[in-house]
Amino acid sequence: MSTAALAVGVLAGVLAGGVVATGSSGSGGRRLPQAAAVPPPPARSPSPGFVRLRSSLPLAALALGAGLVAPPLLAVVPLTVLFHRRRAQRARRSSHERAAAAALPEVVDLLLLCAGAGVAVPLAHPLVAARVPPPLCDALLAADAATSGGQARADALLAALLPLGDRAAALGHVLVDHLRYGVPVVPGLERLALELRLDRRRRAEEAARRVPVRMLGPLVTCILPAFGLLTVVPLLAASLRGLPT
Repeated sequence: MSTAALAVGVLAGVLAGGVVATGSSGSGGRRLPQAAAVPPPPARSPSPGFVRLRSSLPLAALALGAGLVAPPLLAVVPLTVLFHRRRAQRARRSSHERAAAAALPEVVDLLLLCAGAGVAVPLAHPLVAARVPPPLCDALLAADAATSGGQARADALLAALLPLGDRAAALGHVLVDHLRYGVPVVPGLERLALELRLDRRRRAEEAARRVPVRMLGPLVTCILPAFGLLTVVPLLAASLRGLPT
């Protein structure tokens, strides 16, 4: 290996190690300035950013070694980091939307109950928000806080419900049509409640159809070997003992 190729490999390894360390540590490496009036603790513990950076050092060393051995392979390291980061973001967003979809029928039923009792949507909004599970609880409370700060309730509800999936966005549009244009809210909520019940039944049927596929792994790895040991192996042992010597 020539001197120029070695230098390029070292530089590329350092850059890849920096990418890995940055992806692992995130924004936790920034330290806030300590107030002068607060006395320092007697035993100084390492900051969370330093701990994350220290945990990412093996990855950075691995990337540097890859840069020394095979510089063209260094493109795999940042691509892998970006791929895993985007995959984790998609997984978190999907989990967030599933949790919102699971809690959405309860929100619609409570809004229907309030509307049937004659409670207007501006009054029912904080009451329902305090009695539903997250993430809809957090979204509705944030929308109510934004309304208290001067934002229109329709805009606050729509901005809070749109990131939670299509069904939550449908609820937001029903409430926005009622608040902005005076459309009756009960028919829209009843239609949405029916759609949510059908969607819940469809998801339950899909989960039930996936049960045999999930049971295939334990069946092959646990039940079939045990069945063979209890039935086939004793027969083989008895046959071998019955053979003439």
